[in-house]
Formats: sequence, structure tokens, C-alpha cells
Amino acid sequence: MDRLTIEGKEYVVLPKAEYERLVGHVESTSDALEFVLDELGRDLRAAREHAGLTQAQLAKKMRKAQATVSGSENGKIRVSESYVKKVLKICGLPEDWKAA
Repeated sequence: MDRLTIEGKEYVVLPKAEYERLVGHVESTSDALEFVLDELGRDLRAAREHAGLTQAQLAKKMRKAQATVSGSENGKIRVSESYVKKVLKICGLPEDWKAA
């Protein structure tokens, strides 16, 4: 996912197929940010489970609190791109991995 800034506003660039997949899952009354955080959380959880790690084990490897891992997986907290990359690396997955 690429980022760009136009007139001070930050945008992300998604492949069209991914955009259409996301739009197809969002109901008109849904909050888009909540949806994205939930979907990212599911992917983070799937990556951790793929690696056979508990939240506590992943947190220790990342030098983060277990509450941070839990919150990211439950879509309750925003995480950075570097956080996501670190989870994927620890879990032995490529940076472009996405849960099925």
C-alpha cells in the first residue's frame, strides 16, 4: 500500500480489486475506520496464530505489552505500518501477506 500527500492530506493507494473487495463489505452505515481496524486486527490475529504464538509470546518478542497485541487484534487501537511489518516478520510471513 502506497501513501501520498496532496494539499496536506494523506491518502493511501490500494489495488482496485482490494478497494472493490473492501467496498463490497462495508455497509452504508458502517464506520470505515472501524471496519479497517477490525479487518487489520483479524489479519494480525491470523498471522500470530499461523506462527503458533500466544498474544503474550508475541508481545514479548515485540517488546510490547500484551494489551497492545490484544488491542491491535481486536481493532481497538491503531497501529503503525512498522508494527504490522514487525508482526509479520516475527511470524515468518512476507510483508505483503494477507489472511484468506
